This record gives sequence, C-alpha cells and structure tokens, in this order.
Amino acid sequence: MDLQTIVNQMGIEILAFIVCLFFGIRLIVTRDVKIIKKDDPESIKHPREYTLYAGLIIIFLGVSAIAMGIVSFFNQIAALIVIVVAVVIMGFMWKIVYEKYANE
Repeated sequence: MDLQTIVNQMGIEILAFIVCLFFGIRLIVTRDVKIIKKDDPESIKHPREYTLYAGLIIIFLGVSAIAMGIVSFFNQIAALIVIVVAVVIMGFMWKIVYEKYANE
C-alpha cells in the first residue's frame, strides 16, 4: 500500500482532522469565546477554562476521525462504530464542560 492509496481512502478523515486541529488550537491559543458562542459570549462564567477544554474536545474529534480512517482499512462497520462512539463521547464531554464552566 503506497501513500497515494492511503490519501485516496482517508482524504475526508485527513481533512476533518486538519480542520478540527486548526479550530481546536485556535480556541486554546486565542481563548476567544466568540468562536463558539457568538450570541452572548459574556454569559460564560469561566471563559479561559471553557475555551481550553472546548479546544481539547474538538481536537479529540479530529483524532477520532483519523482513528476511524485507520480502522476503515480493516473493517468498515468497526470504523463506523468508532466515529459514532467518538461523537457520543464528545457530546458527553461537551455537556460536562458546559455545565462546569459556562452554565449561566
């Protein structure tokens, strides 16, 4: 298996990883709550912690996309299960972070 085959099969996963990595790092570095909550950013109780953990959650989703791409080489159903489980875990993590740092 050469690099071209890997890029052809994992193109969307690599793109999702790069986008998630960009926005996650942007959140962590800039600590700008307006990236996530445009309507009322002042309602966040602890904006520094909120943006840090939100950025980490978004990076987790990007890493999960890469993991799904790797698993897809072996089993398509397992790859689908990996990404569904990752999205569910991300939802729970986002709920915990929101309740801890952003709840009004």
